[in-house]
Amino acid sequence: MPLSAEVLREAANRPYAPPRLLRAADAVLEGKFTWEDVAKGQCDHPFARSLFTPKAERTLWPFLQQVADEPRQQPERHPVRAGGPDEEEEDFSLRTYGEDVSVPPESGGGN
Repeated sequence: MPLSAEVLREAANRPYAPPRLLRAADAVLEGKFTWEDVAKGQCDHPFARSLFTPKAERTLWPFLQQVADEPRQQPERHPVRAGGPDEEEEDFSLRTYGEDVSVPPESGGGN
């Protein structure tokens, strides 16, 4: 099974990830190697090599395959506003709507 860096990264972030994957994830966070190096088979670090042992093939790889087979969540798309970005919006910041309520009306009749 070919491993991708994305699958390794996603699987390592699961709360129930196997210990050998978590140890490799810690080494990635410490900068000892990258998931891309592991996926390409270009890493000789013991934690990276532990992902390719016969035991890992039996215990870890089914977990990685399960993660790989899960549908990826698409980023949430926000609806586009009607009118588009070129439409000029009215600026209401200079209007005072409560003004006529706060000022008593002037008497217009002859006293």
